[in-house]
Amino acid sequence: MILIKSKFYRCILFIVLAYLLSIFFNGSLTNSLIYSEISQASESAFSIEEPNDLSLAKERSRPNEPPEAGHSDPFSFILIELALIILVAMIGRWVAIKFNQPAVLGELLIGVILGNITYWFGSPLSLFVMHLSDTSQIFERVWVSGESVSEAAKQIFTGDELEPGGIGYRLVQLMTGPGSSKIIFMGIALWLFSNLGVILLLFMVGLESSIKEMLQVGPRATLVAIIGVVCPFILGYASSMFLLSESSSSVHLFIAATLCATSVGITARVFKDLNRIQTPEAKIILGAAVIDDILGLVILAVVAGIAATGEVKFLDIGRILLLSIIFLGVIILFGERFIRRITPLVHIIDRDNSKLLFPLALAFFLSWIASLIGLATIVGAFAAGLILEEVHYAANSNNKTTIEATIKPLETIFAPIFFVLMGMQVNLGSFLQRETIWIAIALIVVAILGKIVSGIPAGRETDRLSVGLGMIPRGEVGLIFASVGKGLGVISDSIFSAVVIMVIVTTIITPILLKWSLYRRVEGSRAQ
Repeated sequence: MILIKSKFYRCILFIVLAYLLSIFFNGSLTNSLIYSEISQASESAFSIEEPNDLSLAKERSRPNEPPEAGHSDPFSFILIELALIILVAMIGRWVAIKFNQPAVLGELLIGVILGNITYWFGSPLSLFVMHLSDTSQIFERVWVSGESVSEAAKQIFTGDELEPGGIGYRLVQLMTGPGSSKIIFMGIALWLFSNLGVILLLFMVGLESSIKEMLQVGPRATLVAIIGVVCPFILGYASSMFLLSESSSSVHLFIAATLCATSVGITARVFKDLNRIQTPEAKIILGAAVIDDILGLVILAVVAGIAATGEVKFLDIGRILLLSIIFLGVIILFGERFIRRITPLVHIIDRDNSKLLFPLALAFFLSWIASLIGLATIVGAFAAGLILEEVHYAANSNNKTTIEATIKPLETIFAPIFFVLMGMQVNLGSFLQRETIWIAIALIVVAILGKIVSGIPAGRETDRLSVGLGMIPRGEVGLIFASVGKGLGVISDSIFSAVVIMVIVTTIITPILLKWSLYRRVEGSRAQ
């Protein structure tokens, strides 16, 4: 009887959630949420031109929206968005655990399911999220250059894409049509929450490590990073020359550069889910990911310079290397000393919340510094976690709760949003394009083999296969590389779709393969 009731309540929960999601993503709920003056101001800022004819866009006159009723919060739609995404992540995590899989896999897959179903039903928000990289480029041009959305879109999309029915046309319609500010605010909020989530995740990973531990695996992590960049680059270039023999060398270079990237967020989450973050494999992968990020930036600078001007910009390369070395050197040499000196002052200012507010401020500040240099923000967050230790608070705080335990609730809320959002950006329609599928298969094979080989220098006492598998996911980093090539006109739509498929597959299979590899080693040691 208890079992029947349990199943009954689960069915009711799923039905209610499905109903809320359907009305939410298809606009019925959001259309009933009326905006105030902030919304109207935002729409006027972004909706300068009507995209009925993108070549001769006309100035639009929009009917006035009804006044806001009562005292409802004009941003309450963001709250329901956050609530639904958290519930969806909970369900995905629960299903994955039921099948003995890492929780992150469930969050990714339920994001894929949610994103594609709502996308097929024509949800404006899903269209915005599915093409987040394109909308981000439009936003950047609008804010930096002052261009209208339509003019910015002309600099990003091809003529065919700007024709009625094309993705460029649909995005411009979305961002300039009635109720556009609702979708823009919702998309930006989701993007902000997801980025906050991955920053908190890597900050938590850093808290569970130390500079001393990272230095112990430093030489091996460096070799893993170098091989993990060189091997995929060589294999990618060779594969591109074989499959796309008529393409220019710039195309081969960009495809090879895309395969060099590593997105450590997925791997870090798997190690945390399996309580293996303290293992040598995890330390080597995290150390290698930092170095990989620097090498990836150098390669991107070289390849972009060759594609744009036909020459290597040594000044840009030198700047990236110098600033990265200074940043990491200062963290390693002076980070812990600074923390020891500043924590007594922090306790004087706010003793009760010192383990929450100062660590978060430090993580966000170093993330910002890393971004200024050109590194990923998660590198700064990880570095902040490395230099913070409980011993710094022992003499000045009566609070026995650890920093990790204090930050964990925030990470638990926001980190799943990052993985659900990554899943929502996976367009399953990409797998149906025959002209790109063979290129995608070749890229997937090269992407996996090139990173597995990188685990060889990890050492005999380390599970080298797990290290290699942990370096596989490309995630958003691979998409950034590919979008740069597309923006320069080097990578065609079919090649870009193949890269997207490669990123999707490497992101989704890593949790499965990594869990199998880690448990394989445990079972082997038990058998002995």
